[in-house]
Amino acid sequence: MSRPYNTTPDIQYSNDFEYRAAVRKIFCMKIAAEIDEDIDEVTRDEQDYDMDATVRTLDYVYDNTCKNPLFQELYDSAASKMISLDRSIGLSVLFSYDYMGLFHYCLCSYFDEPDKFDDKNEAYIALKKKLG
Repeated sequence: MSRPYNTTPDIQYSNDFEYRAAVRKIFCMKIAAEIDEDIDEVTRDEQDYDMDATVRTLDYVYDNTCKNPLFQELYDSAASKMISLDRSIGLSVLFSYDYMGLFHYCLCSYFDEPDKFDDKNEAYIALKKKLG
């Protein structure tokens, strides 16, 4: 099976539409076949969401990063934003609008060259700083 996380795209977004499009790309989502064409553009965009791909991707990312101390630190810091200690909550926070761009680059670095992902990685440093 191919990796359910797409490290190929250079994601950038400046609004909700672009953010959701980026999520669809990196989560390898299928395009919804049946969306009511009579609904407004925003609702149609929000409904074009593949829950199976989301679950598969989140599980894959977490299973492949949860033992890494740097990701543990990121998950803990992100979870604290929700007053939680649950690292899976931290993972969800890191895919939120505010953090996904930097988190994506951390994941790309880690998945493409895991032995070279360290605390000197620029995306890791920037994300850690942004999390406060």
